[in-house]
Amino acid sequence: MKIVEVKEYRLRYPVQEKFANSGSWNTSRSAVVTEIVTDSGITGWGEGSGGLKEETVERCLIGRSPFDVETVWHDLFEHGESPRAISGVDIALWDILGKALEMPVWQLLGGKVRDRIPAYASGLFRKDRADVTQALVDEAKGYVDQGFGAVKMKVGFGEAYDVRNVAAVREAIGPEILLAVDANCGYDVGTAIDVGLKMAESDLFWYEEPTVTDDVEGYLEIKRTLPMRIAGAEALAGRWAFRRLIQEQALDIVQPDISIAGGFTECRKVTTMADVNRVRVLPHMWGGHIRLAATVHWQATIPDWPQVLNSIPSLFEYDMTENGLRTELAKNPIQTVDGEVPVPNAPGLGIEIERQVLEQYAV
Repeated sequence: MKIVEVKEYRLRYPVQEKFANSGSWNTSRSAVVTEIVTDSGITGWGEGSGGLKEETVERCLIGRSPFDVETVWHDLFEHGESPRAISGVDIALWDILGKALEMPVWQLLGGKVRDRIPAYASGLFRKDRADVTQALVDEAKGYVDQGFGAVKMKVGFGEAYDVRNVAAVREAIGPEILLAVDANCGYDVGTAIDVGLKMAESDLFWYEEPTVTDDVEGYLEIKRTLPMRIAGAEALAGRWAFRRLIQEQALDIVQPDISIAGGFTECRKVTTMADVNRVRVLPHMWGGHIRLAATVHWQATIPDWPQVLNSIPSLFEYDMTENGLRTELAKNPIQTVDGEVPVPNAPGLGIEIERQVLEQYAV
């Protein structure tokens, strides 16, 4: 079996209501989808965070066996492609392998340790509303009503906003629901600590990306000072970018994104690095449905640590914001059931792509 064609689709979905994290207002959602066609008729689908150069596709992919996932990854990188772009190719190759062998990707990765993954509702962005606090409270209550046992909200908008609204959400969802916050690198170290100490009164499960990702010393200081878990590293690409944060245990929870870090091939290496350094891996997932499916297969294989009767749950990030690239792209979408994500058993990624949606949102 050989690769005969590689196609890339740049997709954009305009949202009806803009929403903000600490860095910017979001008016649309985007994705780069990779389709790899083989001479056997099997097609694989991937989602990355960048496109490949045409000459690299011809040199490194056309005519190659899709089973050469490790050497293909290496060759693409050696020819100047970033892990962000390689991610889409790598995910598509694993999808092909699964379909060819009639196995789900999680089985190719060595087997799953869970059939269902407990999910947290990832939303609660800032919106342009007259009463922002009430909007957040209503949204959070809705997630609890849908069966989620954990939610994550956006912070990083200043002490007054963060402390007031985190407290309001905590009161609305009650003490039993896990609550995490995400500042999207919105603070310097001192401010992150100051605001974090005040938000800690709302019993936070983790504090995500309180400051810029590459400030290892800053993260160590934040981790030493604050009482909640510290998480981050969603935007890092390639295993080398994770090395210091993991080896120095600057994070309690590392959050690689399979469509940024380098696909299954690279994320397996990051997982191993984290495991030997006793850092928990809870993948980041904020994108289209191919990224969601790939993350499910990968996260299904990550063992709990420590393996005890009541370990920290392997929480799956289920993006709740408006995104047709997540809700419309697959004919058979993976959806939560009672706050959990079922792990697909169909070959490959276990999803079928709706080509009409590719055409509809192509830019």
